[in-house]
Amino acid sequence: MRGNIHRMKRLLLVALAVALMAPAADFPATAGAQSGGTAAPKGPKKPIKVVGELLDMGCFISRGLTGELHRECATKCINNGVPMGIMTADSTVYVLTQNHDRAMEPKGFVGSPDPYVLLKTLAAKQVEVLGLNWERHGVKFLEVKYAKPAPAAASTPPKPGP
Repeated sequence: MRGNIHRMKRLLLVALAVALMAPAADFPATAGAQSGGTAAPKGPKKPIKVVGELLDMGCFISRGLTGELHRECATKCINNGVPMGIMTADSTVYVLTQNHDRAMEPKGFVGSPDPYVLLKTLAAKQVEVLGLNWERHGVKFLEVKYAKPAPAAASTPPKPGP
C-alpha cells in the first residue's frame, strides 16, 4: 500500500511538471535562445498584493480540489513538496515561488521568518500575499515577499433603527 502511495505521488509530480511545461511546446525552438534557451518573463516583475485560497497545485491541477474539505490532503501534499498556488476570488491562479536568494542561502536570513514557509501551514485557507508578479509561457507566478492569513471578511454592521 505504501509503495502505491509513493508511486501515486511521483505520478502526480510528473503530471504537474508536464502541465506546467506544456505551454512551452507552443514556442519555436529559438524563442529565448539569448537567455539560455528559455523565454524571458513577460514584462518586468511587478509588486502586487493577492488575496485568495492557498492551493496545493498537484490536487488542483489534476482533480480541481480546493476548499476546507481538502485541507488535510493539501497540507500533506504541500509538506511533501507539491508546489503551492493561490486562487483569487475571480479564479486567477498564481504559482507561488520562494525568493531565490532565500532559497539558495537561507543562513543569510537567520532571524527573519520565511513567508513562503509560513504559507505551508495555511493550506486551503484564505491568505494575503505580497510579492513580485510575472508571467512566463502564459503561467502567472508570484514570488512571495510577505504572507499572512487573510483578514476575516467584515460583516455588514446593522443599520441604526429609528
